[in-house]
Amino acid sequence: MTQILFILISTSSLNSLLMPATPIGVVTSFSLARNEEAIFYNPANFEADENYLVNFSYNQFFLSMKSFSLTLTKKLKSRNFGIGVVNFDYGDIELRPDYPTEDSLISYSANDFSIIFCSGVRISPQGRMGINLKYISENIYVYGDYTLAFDISFSYRGPKAGVSFGATNIGSTITLNNEEVNLPARLSLGGYYDFKKIIQSFDIHYLINNGKFEFGFGFLLPLKKIIELNAAINYREAFYPGLGFAINWDRMTLKYGASIYPFNLGMINTLGIGLNF
Repeated sequence: MTQILFILISTSSLNSLLMPATPIGVVTSFSLARNEEAIFYNPANFEADENYLVNFSYNQFFLSMKSFSLTLTKKLKSRNFGIGVVNFDYGDIELRPDYPTEDSLISYSANDFSIIFCSGVRISPQGRMGINLKYISENIYVYGDYTLAFDISFSYRGPKAGVSFGATNIGSTITLNNEEVNLPARLSLGGYYDFKKIIQSFDIHYLINNGKFEFGFGFLLPLKKIIELNAAINYREAFYPGLGFAINWDRMTLKYGASIYPFNLGMINTLGIGLNF
């Protein structure tokens, strides 16, 4: 039993931090994330409103994994401030010992939780910088720990095109059952180009811990000022599609995203609701 728990903990690496926290997460989330969703993906793109804006997202993954996220944003003078909360639930997990053994089958729970404090500022007429300060905790079986980390990104946005560069989950390790677990640190480069009202985008990510690359190509199509459609082809050890839409009506926003994740494990469905007051 101890060996199985060791394998589970040593391979966890808090990879849920790279899973979609909102609907934009299933497409090219680094280059296209805006407003409150940028808190989770690209803080340089984060811009708040003069009013308070609250957003809630529910995300259903393959197997029994799920998560929810909540944001609260507000502009104070020229500065944008936001708070984000994410709770990722691994669902009910059965721990099956190797047989023959006298150890019995047990069920346990596991979750990752994070609180994000975000601020985005303008550093030039077209340039922006954003930074996140993060509290991250992980609990697996009877083991748990927490750590602090930060994200930082820079963006340049012109009339028709923009580019962003950033680093995510930069921080120390979490210790579970006397084993150190690294945060999934990542470097990202993304950009977009507005071609006849169809916004084409790309993201490239370098995973620092294992030296692997991920990337995605997508587009966003605004329709009649209140509807946006987006889609992308992403690569994370295998190619998989993502698509979604957003409806902006008065002071309310409704967003949906879906993806077939690698390894044919099933659909990711994520629904977001926002309210401006």
